[in-house]
Amino acid sequence: MRLQDFASFFRRDEFDAMTAAYDAAWQHLRSPKLVLTESQARTLRRKLAQIILAAGCSGIRDAVRLKGIALRGVSGRVFHRLTILVPHVVPATFLAT
Repeated sequence: MRLQDFASFFRRDEFDAMTAAYDAAWQHLRSPKLVLTESQARTLRRKLAQIILAAGCSGIRDAVRLKGIALRGVSGRVFHRLTILVPHVVPATFLAT
């Protein structure tokens, strides 16, 4: 699933906000301390996109707010699964928006 595949469902400015939120969230999560396999990174990126799309469909269009929603969403679900596989502990402050 690519975020770009859903561009036609939104106005250009709305989709730009969602893309900016995705990019900002992914940059926020990227860290030398967090070592992910390609499969884990792909899962994390897919979940970020799904959460941002769901929030966008519910009417949220602010990039900062979308980023926060995405980070909170993955911290509760995906990171729980990923940290079982990744030998590093992800501190809660790492996910702070």
